[in-house]
Amino acid sequence: MGFLDKAKAAANDLAAKADTALGSSGLGGPKASGGDADKYFRDLGVLSYLEANGRPADPEERRRVMTTLQDLDNRGAIPSFTLHTSPPPPPGSAAAGSQGGFPPPPGAAGSPPPPPPGGTGTQQQPPPAAPAAPPPPPPPPSWMTKDGDDRA
Repeated sequence: MGFLDKAKAAANDLAAKADTALGSSGLGGPKASGGDADKYFRDLGVLSYLEANGRPADPEERRRVMTTLQDLDNRGAIPSFTLHTSPPPPPGSAAAGSQGGFPPPPGAAGSPPPPPPGGTGTQQQPPPAAPAAPPPPPPPPSWMTKDGDDRA
């Protein structure tokens, strides 16, 4: 067995021991703690939702969740900060009215723009632009010219 093979085997052995030690201490690594971070992010979302809707949320719980998330972040135990996006609504659903029982937000497609500040709210809209004139037809081919002459 060559020197590089021995070094590789020693490194693999050391990595396995480190994984075992971290797993038994509860620290895990980014893979093992990712589930914990997800739980705390969910808790933070619930607290934020309650506060945004005027319902009571325990400030001590918020502090506990934030402290734990900051600790996980400092240890590098949060695998990703990507946001999950929902699929786009099917075509025509925005024109059907509100989504999920909530009115569309101001400035959303299909809703009138808010009135200007200090204005009366009665603005005249400019007329729609006239459609562009179609291009003229191409000249006839040379075989259609007078006497079959190729000169125009």
